[in-house]
Amino acid sequence: MKELLQQSNIGYGFSDTPFGRCCIGFTDQGIFSVTFPESTGEGFDEIVRRYGCKAIIRDDEQSETWAKQIFSDGIVPPFQLIGTPFQISIWNELLEIKRGSCSTYQQIADAIGRPKAVRAVGTAIGANPIAFLVPCHRIIRSDGTLGGYKWGVERKKQILLWEKTLKKE
Repeated sequence: MKELLQQSNIGYGFSDTPFGRCCIGFTDQGIFSVTFPESTGEGFDEIVRRYGCKAIIRDDEQSETWAKQIFSDGIVPPFQLIGTPFQISIWNELLEIKRGSCSTYQQIADAIGRPKAVRAVGTAIGANPIAFLVPCHRIIRSDGTLGGYKWGVERKKQILLWEKTLKKE
């Protein structure tokens, strides 16, 4: 997480989305966090806990700009994947899943050449710090059920249905 602490102008803010209020963490280099916290305090605490940075500036206006790009304009803004090499390999694999499609934990494990690492893959997916942009919501169980989602299965279901109504990438 040192990568983030070495950057200047670390900010965060809150925005409304089609799936509820989100907290977006960002630097001059792009977004490093998108979460759907229950409260503003929880959103701030998550950034502090995960990244160890306390000197961050609240900027809801910038967050609104990012959220509009992501959820209204369909633009993928620059973002930074900050995690272990294994996590980043998983998150990069998630980026390959096209909007309106789904994959399974096993398919992701197979894709990275670690077919027996399904549990570790699931843990890495659950640790995804950039909800929606890194589409962990597109992962389902091998039996076709939705499985879990850090911000609730109902939200996951809403996101998947919303994506299916949009033009595929």
